Amino acid sequence: MTTSNLYQQFCGAKREPSRLEDASTLQDPRRLKRRPEGKRLARGTNVLITGVTGLIGGELVRRLVDCEVGKVFCLIRPNSEMDVRSRLAKRMQFSNDKCAAHWGESLKSVPGDVVAPRFGLSDHDYTQVTESVDIIIHCASELSFIRDALCRETNITGMHNLIALSRQCRRNPLIVHLSTAASCGAVAHQCLRESDGSDPDKDHHNEYTRSKAMAERVLRDSGESCLILRPSITLSAGIPARKFARAIAWFVPLLREFEAVPIDPASRVDIVPVSFVAESILRLLQKPQLQHDCYNISAGPEAATLCGPTSAFLDDFYKRPKPLKLIPPSEWTRDKHRQYLGAAHQRKLFSTFRYYLPFLNMDVVYDNARLRTELGDQFPKISPVAEYMGNLLNLVACENSEVRNFRNCAANDSSSECQSRTGRKDRSLTMENDHEHTSWL
Repeated sequence: MTTSNLYQQFCGAKREPSRLEDASTLQDPRRLKRRPEGKRLARGTNVLITGVTGLIGGELVRRLVDCEVGKVFCLIRPNSEMDVRSRLAKRMQFSNDKCAAHWGESLKSVPGDVVAPRFGLSDHDYTQVTESVDIIIHCASELSFIRDALCRETNITGMHNLIALSRQCRRNPLIVHLSTAASCGAVAHQCLRESDGSDPDKDHHNEYTRSKAMAERVLRDSGESCLILRPSITLSAGIPARKFARAIAWFVPLLREFEAVPIDPASRVDIVPVSFVAESILRLLQKPQLQHDCYNISAGPEAATLCGPTSAFLDDFYKRPKPLKLIPPSEWTRDKHRQYLGAAHQRKLFSTFRYYLPFLNMDVVYDNARLRTELGDQFPKISPVAEYMGNLLNLVACENSEVRNFRNCAANDSSSECQSRTGRKDRSLTMENDHEHTSWL
């Protein structure tokens, strides 16, 4: 592998655009000017929300009930282990919410799936939803960095299905779509405003961000009334659930196995706690009128996280005898690759989190001036990452035995042995979490 190829790999290699669904199939010229006035959260507002067993969706459900809105229909994928009401209760337990059992009739769990026509709703639930819903909050998404087809199916086909369902609703609902700030594509060294982001025709680091950008295009081209919200990297601060902490921070303990990694210490990363995201969304929806139809829910340049100081925090947290060396990708030569990834287990471990490297090295933040102006003194606090990262890493608690088993597997170079010893496949460590349980939006 050449030095140039190494640089592309860690800063983000260019990819040819994949063939995505044509957004024009959802255009309806009669509805392009359709914009309902005064659609906001208030007493009596009925809401359909998807992705409620996930990080952001679950936190929104808790706050919706506290807002004393009308009915909240929670679309939940059924599974063989428990019914949808139990799945919702379990998600609330992750947040230490003990009131779930007493929410009563205002909260209704409905079985369904965004990839199915009509969201897979039964005739009874379909009638209830289409007759009463005022706002649809779409949180469901596939976030895998490697399951390209599933990203397109969930994020793009799901958007087609959402628009089709919205057009059958009597109350002309507002569609609130949770996209991602990373829909901007493979850019670098910028502070991006809302007008700069979301272009599926640009180069992207993976199909997840491209499919989210395409979903935005599909929604806008449909002419439906919408509000697009773009959270940056969202961490589960304040939620004592290991599964949410591991969704992104799972790879951090593995850095102890390395002397150096190809990360630019000067690179900025836009990270926010989930409480900031959920509160920002609710406060936007409670306003009678908004000045814009798209907002970055982000830390912005004022509160961005720097890789260098974060690495120093981790050195102290893990009591490393020697600090981890962060080497800019432009300086990560073939010789350095061999020098610092000489052991078989290091190369194996490195391959599991290399999908993160382009995002850590982008040095991109997302301007939140629009959100700050809109919310004014209601703008939520953005807690620094150092305030809660230690708690998240304690939840992750990557046991030494797990790393040791992985080292032994790598040394033997046996994927079947590695799976049997660690209880997982190698590729399960590469952001293949269930889309309702991950938090990269």
